[in-house]
Amino acid sequence: MAAKKNTATEKDTAAKGQVLRTFSRAQILASGRYRDRQDLVSALLQDGRAYGIEEVDKLVEEFLKGKVN
Repeated sequence: MAAKKNTATEKDTAAKGQVLRTFSRAQILASGRYRDRQDLVSALLQDGRAYGIEEVDKLVEEFLKGKVN
């Protein structure tokens, strides 16, 4: 299993006594939480970057509320 990289967010929350769990793009796509929106999540997330669940939810929400031309 690959080692998890620390992000700036993890460091900030660790200082406050909280730990923000982050996941790779592949882990998020494999989760059941985003099963119905796998194509959208796949397009929004970048490889090689870690995301928190709240961050992914926010990206999806912002995309779905986006303006249609």
